[in-house]
Amino acid sequence: MKKILLLLCLCLFIEEVASRELDKTFQLLPQPQSIELTSGKGINYWELSYILSSDTTSIPILGDMLNKLPRCPRKGKPIRLQLTSQHVPASPEGYMMEINEKGVCISARTMTGIFYGCQTLEQLMEDSRDFNILIPAMLIIDYPAISYRAVHFDVKHHLDRMEYYYQEIDKLARYKINAVIWELEDKLRYTRRPEIGAPNAISKQEMQALCRYANERNIEITPLVQGVGHAGFILKHHWELRENPDSDWEFCPSDPRTYD
Repeated sequence: MKKILLLLCLCLFIEEVASRELDKTFQLLPQPQSIELTSGKGINYWELSYILSSDTTSIPILGDMLNKLPRCPRKGKPIRLQLTSQHVPASPEGYMMEINEKGVCISARTMTGIFYGCQTLEQLMEDSRDFNILIPAMLIIDYPAISYRAVHFDVKHHLDRMEYYYQEIDKLARYKINAVIWELEDKLRYTRRPEIGAPNAISKQEMQALCRYANERNIEITPLVQGVGHAGFILKHHWELRENPDSDWEFCPSDPRTYD
């Protein structure tokens, strides 16, 4: 009897250690506010075979794995998306995700919350695929601790091809960044002052298209516009507006032409 109890304790210990290691396998960035492991078997990523939305919910922009799934019932287990005010975070960017052996349900107050829930699910599915393990049965409740989550693009010294910035927007959305502060300087083609724009400057149409792409992924692009100082990209063309003729750093604030 003692041997049986000892063996049982050893098995439980091994199972607990394995469970802890399993938890370490799934790396969610950013870490959700709350993850509660629930009873049940869990689910493999390949068992999730289609996506359904409630009558009032459209399907947001999806990552590579989720975007391959059909939007109609078929054999397998579903991912259900629903807008609701019941049992979900008060934040418009929050969501609740329930995962069990029957499928996945993502609930939120807004489509922004649905979008972020899908981004989290995509990370779980990738780890399930890459490590060949079940996604555990769990309840995730998540919402941002900071409402404005911005990164800074500074392109005054180097500008990449536009496709690079589209890829960056996808990466930022994946990690729930919701703003880009873009320091453009001479990397935009100015209509009324074309001499200021660099030879490889972005056209206004290209920037508008990128802004629309970002907005679809809940990212707002804001231009960083320089003030009286830090204006070398303009004053290297317009010496007459310099405060100091030997420096292109700052405008002359007492010259009316500065404001024109």
